[in-house]
Amino acid sequence: MTERKRLRTRLRDWWRRVTGRGGTQTDGGPERVDEPDDTGTTTGGQAAQAEVGVELSPAEEALWVAARGDVFTFELVPHFRWSSREMTLDVLRERAAVHEEAARGKLLRRAWSIARSCDPGDPVAAEKAVNKELRSGWCYNDDKGLIRCRPSVRIRIDPALREHVLPFHLAEIRLKEEHRLGELKADQVQARTERWLQVMSELELLDTLGPAERRLLVPFAAALADEDFCKVMHALKNTRRNGAEALAEVLTAAAKHHEQVGLFEYANAYDKALSEFCRQMGLSPFSWVDTVTDVEELAP
Repeated sequence: MTERKRLRTRLRDWWRRVTGRGGTQTDGGPERVDEPDDTGTTTGGQAAQAEVGVELSPAEEALWVAARGDVFTFELVPHFRWSSREMTLDVLRERAAVHEEAARGKLLRRAWSIARSCDPGDPVAAEKAVNKELRSGWCYNDDKGLIRCRPSVRIRIDPALREHVLPFHLAEIRLKEEHRLGELKADQVQARTERWLQVMSELELLDTLGPAERRLLVPFAAALADEDFCKVMHALKNTRRNGAEALAEVLTAAAKHHEQVGLFEYANAYDKALSEFCRQMGLSPFSWVDTVTDVEELAP
């Protein structure tokens, strides 16, 4: 009767381990000992043998499996968790060391076909696929009792492939950092330029800065904000000024030609258009200041 109860208990524990109930997560660190489980009891009220578990330190020698295409490989670092309800902790540790080499061979056979279907450049996906295959584990009928083995692996990319893709990843990181620093610099330059424009407008006693005023002052404020930005703004200013001067020459010539043929109204219109254009484009550096002064003098 007692043997039947023990068999029933072992079958129940095996089913819980297979279905994942009451299981523990595998940790790839140094040797770890699980706390005894005192919840199991026999039908007669007697305490059942508590399950003990141990993880041995991983072996220094890694395993190698082929990746998809059989050109590159994956480096597998295996970890094994051993548990039993029929052994003491010291006996379990001793017997686990005996079965470890066989467990490494079995892990290699089960992981081989899974790893061979995985992209050699994606060790994360390969690790998940292999651990999914290994999650049920297996048992050993040792002379000292039943031992449960729960394996897991950590997978690293092929060193040759790592060396090949390393420059590209470094270049990607460099581009991202340069982009981040560029955006930061642009934000800071904008803030500093706007602040200098505010200072200039306050010193010039200007309530607002319109397009013409900003077009004139921004290159000077840029010189106080950032050297590179200053160079660009002065180049833009010169390009814009050259185009504006060319257009102003066309308007001047048109006004003179209309005067010569007696079309004074057209000539006057061209002259006013030229004056307004020069004021807006800053061709006369203080034209907008003169306009503001004239308006203030005319005011009652």
